[in-house]
Amino acid sequence: MQRVSQWVNEAVERGAKLISGGRDLGNNCYAPTVLFNPPIDSNVMQKEVFGPVVAVYAFDDVEEAISLSNALPYSFQAAVFTASLDTAMLCYQNFDPTAVMVNENTLFRVDWMPFAGAGLSGHGVGGIPHIMKEMQTEKMMVWRAKAIV
Repeated sequence: MQRVSQWVNEAVERGAKLISGGRDLGNNCYAPTVLFNPPIDSNVMQKEVFGPVVAVYAFDDVEEAISLSNALPYSFQAAVFTASLDTAMLCYQNFDPTAVMVNENTLFRVDWMPFAGAGLSGHGVGGIPHIMKEMQTEKMMVWRAKAIV
């Protein structure tokens, strides 16, 4: 909580506009926080926050937004809210994250769904079917016997 607070305060001191949150709620709980235009090189943009913080930027061009997103070192999931199939497909094809949610937030998850980080996020692919396979050891047997020649 202290680290999240430090990173949010740093972004605000460097020019981000605090839209909501940005404070301790007590008992190790931090208020859901929205930052508008935090500096791209700030901790909230260059590191995984692991706290209830979202950064919001305004764009006139979706390719510019995709480019900024892909410039970040961490990449797990992305979300796009649109009524346009063309925009959804453009985002899916060009976002670096390993999952792109269309008209759904990045909290969406079902057990059979694989998940993996790209860039500095994560290691390998997770999800129940993938983990089950990863936990198994393949074994081979080679035979040479007169009875099966």
